[in-house]
Amino acid sequence: MKRSGKKIYSYVHFEKELTPKYHKEIKLKKAPIEVGDVFIDTTFKLLQKIDESITEKDRRRIIFAPEDEKKWRFDKELQEHFKERFENSDLDAIISRFADEAFKWYEHLKKNDENLDYLNNQGDRVNGN
Repeated sequence: MKRSGKKIYSYVHFEKELTPKYHKEIKLKKAPIEVGDVFIDTTFKLLQKIDESITEKDRRRIIFAPEDEKKWRFDKELQEHFKERFENSDLDAIISRFADEAFKWYEHLKKNDENLDYLNNQGDRVNGN
């Protein structure tokens, strides 16, 4: 595929390969922070498939950021490393889909935690504590 004379790369085949396990692992998590870990691990695996120079140290450069509009980001060095791929492929869209799913489950777990805390606090009052 070409856009303005530039070749456009697609990594959807890697997304399809990683997605089933990602769905399963996300849904098994019981704490919001664990969801971010699954997102980071899966994104790291994707990057390794795309670029063999990616090493374990790059894992910490991937950030799940539920408070950000995009829900994820890379540190400056990793962002620069993948700059051309972000401009000439579907990589950004794929990672964003992973992040959106992680965010939805993160919010679900966070809401359940808040409801449980509320119920526990109400129970304490009922018991006279």
